[in-house]
Amino acid sequence: MKTVGVYFHLHESYLDKAALDLEGIESFVANENTFTIHADGYKPNLKLQVSDSDFEEALKILQELREEEE
Repeated sequence: MKTVGVYFHLHESYLDKAALDLEGIESFVANENTFTIHADGYKPNLKLQVSDSDFEEALKILQELREEEE
């Protein structure tokens, strides 16, 4: 598994997961029930992961999604 995104908020990770699902790419939100507190506040700890074989395509899909949002 490779990480294609790191998030502060669970809903953000699930929006990207849904975008990948629509394209037929299975993904997994790691650390869904955890968070990490540091001296300077919160650290993003939610990770959206895909299989090694889907990694490049997933990055492309998420990049296109970001460009559409701008």
